[in-house]
Parts: sequence; C-alpha cells; structure tokens
Amino acid sequence: MVEALRRSNMIREILIDGSFATSKPQPNDIDLILVLPSDWDFASELSPDTYNLMSKNRVRKRFGFDIFVAREKSLEYETDVDFLQQVRDQPGARKGFLRIRP
Repeated sequence: MVEALRRSNMIREILIDGSFATSKPQPNDIDLILVLPSDWDFASELSPDTYNLMSKNRVRKRFGFDIFVAREKSLEYETDVDFLQQVRDQPGARKGFLRIRP
C-alpha cells in the first residue's frame, strides 16, 4: 500500500499507529492517517486507483488497515491525530506515531 501511495504522488505523509507500531509480541491492527496536501479538494473526482487507496472500506478489505484521511494543517488532521494518540485505559497518556514521508 505504501508503494502505491508513493506512486500516486498525492500523499504528504503517512502516520502509522495501532498495535503494529508497539512492542506487542502479537500485533493485531494497523491504523493509518493519510495526510493530503492542505489544498486537497475532497469533492474532486478520483481515479479508480486513487479511490481504492482512500476508501476506508476498500483499504480495510484489501489490506486490513483502518485509515483516516486528512489534509495537512487542518482541523480534521488535528482531530485524527488527537484521537489516535490516546492510550486505551490510560486517561491522559499519549503515544507517538511512525511517520513515513513518501
């Protein structure tokens, strides 16, 4: 998926979270935030390849990942990062991400 995102030339960065990004001996999930350019138009028509990389249902079915899609420096970006940085059962605790810049 990362290689396909690199080829698409639309992603500014990918933030990786989930138990995959922890020291758990048996990770069971991967959460991604796909960060788009700040001027990305969500109403624009997408090619089938791009749609398949940004559709939550298609990505879940094909790769098993949960994704969030947000424009850089936006409210949706801040909201998604804030949500995924929370640590389950540890109120107030925060965690980091693995960051890929294609």
